[in-house]
Amino acid sequence: MTQSLVDRIGRAVLIALACLSILLLVGPSLIVIAISFEPRGYIAFPPSGFSMRWYGEVFQNRQLMDAFLTSLRVAGLVMLVCLALGIPAAFAAIRGRFGGKSALNAFLLSPQMMPGMVIGIATLFFGAYFAWRQSDLMLVVSLSVFCLPFVVRIVMARLAALDPGLDEASANLGAGRAQTFFRITLPQLAPSAIAAAAFTFIEAFDNVTVALFTSDVRARPLPVELYYLVQFESTPMIAAISALQIGFSLIVLVILARTIGLDRIGR
Repeated sequence: MTQSLVDRIGRAVLIALACLSILLLVGPSLIVIAISFEPRGYIAFPPSGFSMRWYGEVFQNRQLMDAFLTSLRVAGLVMLVCLALGIPAAFAAIRGRFGGKSALNAFLLSPQMMPGMVIGIATLFFGAYFAWRQSDLMLVVSLSVFCLPFVVRIVMARLAALDPGLDEASANLGAGRAQTFFRITLPQLAPSAIAAAAFTFIEAFDNVTVALFTSDVRARPLPVELYYLVQFESTPMIAAISALQIGFSLIVLVILARTIGLDRIGR
C-alpha cells in the first residue's frame, strides 16, 4: 500500500468522523426546529405539515414572556459582573508579579471543572445557612461564579499574546498605569472582551443546571420555565420555545462573527 493511498484513506476517515460529529451535534437541534412547525397538537417527527401556530402561542403566553425578560435581565447582569471581575483577574494572573499565581489561576478556573448542578446546590445550601432565599440576586451570583472562567480564559489567552513592551513604552512616555490600561491595553483586549461577553451572555441565558436551584420560584428564567413546562406539556410549543432559544444564540454568534470575527477570539 503506497503512502498516497494511506493518506487518502486517513483523510477520508477523518472527514467521515468530522461529519458524524457534526451530525450528532447539530442533528437534535434540527429535529427540534422541525417539530416546532407541526400543525397538530402533539409532538411528531417528521411533521405532518408546516404551521407557525406554536410560535404565536409562545408570544401570547404571558408567563413565558415574563420568563424571557427575566432571563434577559439576569444574563445581562451576569455578563457585566463577569467582565468587571474577569478582566482584572486575568490581567493579574498574566501580568501580576506576586507569589501564588498558579494557585490564583487554579482558583479562577475551578468552577469550569465542576458541574453546574454542584454550583447550584452549593449556592442554595450557602444561602440557606444565612437565611438567604432563592432570588434573582442568588441566581446572578451563582451564574457569575459558573461563567467567570469563560471570561478569564478568553482574556488570559489574549493577554498572553500581547507585547508587554507596549505598556513599558507608554510608561516611559509619561502615562500612568490607569491611562496605559485604558488607552493601550484595553483597546487590544476589545475583541476578546466582546467575545467573552457574548459567550457569557449565552451561557447565562440558556443555563438550567445552576438556575434550577437558585432562581426565584415566582420569577423563573426561561430555561427553568421550560424545564417545568416539559413535565406537563407535550405540545410542539415546547419545540418552538427551544427553536427560539437556538435562534437567539445563533444570532448572537453571527453578530460576533461579523463584528470581530471568530478567528480573532483569544488572539
